[in-house]
Amino acid sequence: MEDAHIANTSFDQGVGLFAVFDGHGGLECAKFCERYFPDRLREQAEFQSRKDISKALESSFLSLDRMLMSPKGMEAMIAISKEHPN
Repeated sequence: MEDAHIANTSFDQGVGLFAVFDGHGGLECAKFCERYFPDRLREQAEFQSRKDISKALESSFLSLDRMLMSPKGMEAMIAISKEHPN
């Protein structure tokens, strides 16, 4: 199992972002989340307003799920697998 992570102390004004994405879905999935999660989080209105960070996190992961199932997401997963061959 391969994990990916984010350790960003200056993610946004006064906000750090720390995350571990476990490799249960495969290395490609963990790396996909590592790559796309920060932007998805920044896009959430709940994150921008700082009113409901829990909801922003949930919405970000649901957005990643939708991305993973899209043709563009599949292309990204293939590209990641080529970047990290076994």
